[in-house]
Amino acid sequence: MKESRGIVLYIDPPSPHFLRDQLFNVDDGRLTGDHSLAPYAHLRNFFTSRGIGVHTADHLPDATAGIQNIYVSMGMLRNYRRMTRRKDTVLSAFFAMECPIVQPSLYRALNQVQRYVKRIFSWSDSQSIERFVGAPLKCEPFRWPQAFDAVHERIWARTDREFMVMINANKVPRLNWRELYSERVRAVEYFSRTGEIDLYGVGWDGPPFRVGKSWVPNVLLRAHRAFLSQWQRFHSDPLLEAVRRAYRGPAVSKAETLGRYTFAICFENMVLKGWITEKIFDCFFAGTIPIYRGAPDIEDHVPPECFIDMRRFASYADLRSFLKFMGEAEIRNYRENAREYLKSPQFRPFSKDAFVGLFHRIVEEDTGVRIPY
Repeated sequence: MKESRGIVLYIDPPSPHFLRDQLFNVDDGRLTGDHSLAPYAHLRNFFTSRGIGVHTADHLPDATAGIQNIYVSMGMLRNYRRMTRRKDTVLSAFFAMECPIVQPSLYRALNQVQRYVKRIFSWSDSQSIERFVGAPLKCEPFRWPQAFDAVHERIWARTDREFMVMINANKVPRLNWRELYSERVRAVEYFSRTGEIDLYGVGWDGPPFRVGKSWVPNVLLRAHRAFLSQWQRFHSDPLLEAVRRAYRGPAVSKAETLGRYTFAICFENMVLKGWITEKIFDCFFAGTIPIYRGAPDIEDHVPPECFIDMRRFASYADLRSFLKFMGEAEIRNYRENAREYLKSPQFRPFSKDAFVGLFHRIVEEDTGVRIPY
């Protein structure tokens, strides 16, 4: 359908890898999980079916006539200031997509960003992230949309499951405030003592990667990693050695891997109100019971009968005892509760349709054009 309304939505993706409209390529899994770009493809299909074009921001021409451009940044700081000089473009929204301890520079920039864009969206709330911004911030909460709306029936139905799994990359954060990266390692180390956990992800056969953006040249970063690799050969860390005994390599498919286990260590990157990522939902889709730690308000968004809250246990020994004495009926109840939750209105804020609804509101408000919904 032609872009007949004279409106085009341009989205600046969170990574340059997704320019050239690759943001809408559902099968592009280079940096993401199973079909995790599906919400963007769903968004594009919605608007294009109504005559409104949707592209990544690199497709925005130098000048347009008779077109109203809506610009939304999904956390990219590089381009928004340039857009302020364009009379044909509305700086509609900026989404703080990354975790504050992963990309603190993004949050330090938000005080400046809010002077230029009409809306800032965060997974958390203004008060919770103000310490990272350094100034009062007016932001709207949003929930990260999930790629799927229901369980993967074939995977969910598996009954020949092993005990426990964790899927995470070997990374460390930029900041350590309320981080959970190290807690994941401690969890794997404990359950590796009895061979009861399998670890999947990238990077566990070498030193950890430090997440977020760095001003250090790549050549120096590579040299530093090479030095750490040699250092670890002669100065082994007992904790990491234990973790590596549980390492089984990359997970080609997150859903398929999760579906081979009854339980999964499911820790967010940090403890922060509202910071609920895809991790717990990936478990639900695969019929795996998540052992969750992260957002302190998780029960406001996900019923407690769907997951095991790590905060209930004083130690991993207590957690293990609880899991080992859990009967088949109780396991079945957790799985069924999660399946029903995915069908309920409580899940809708995390759905692709809710994501579309948010952008629908943005485009309608900023263009003054009524768009069928």
